[in-house]
Amino acid sequence: MEISSFHQFPDELLSEELDRFHGLLRKMPTHGYNEPMQLNIFIDGLRPQSKQLLDASAGEKIKMKTPEEAIKLIENMAASDHTILRDRAYTPTKRSLLELTAQDATLSQNKLLA
Repeated sequence: MEISSFHQFPDELLSEELDRFHGLLRKMPTHGYNEPMQLNIFIDGLRPQSKQLLDASAGEKIKMKTPEEAIKLIENMAASDHTILRDRAYTPTKRSLLELTAQDATLSQNKLLA
């Protein structure tokens, strides 16, 4: 039931959804869904924006691709999500003379008041 009613959560990235879907399939190895059925369940559970992005990347409706082509495209896009997340996690901070942390700003104000 969890597999057949699978859907993408709000603010869930494609890579996160794909990992969660694979987790469900591993949890229930006797689910009985073949690869094309799994692909349809996954695609049907996408949010409209994610589905549009996949369609645009495919150059046509993602469901018009062969299962192998669609899976490859989805996995490539999910890998891009992981790269984007990793890049966002590392945000070097450049400090100029005017940029202070909140703690430094409070300390500076206290010194001025004293």
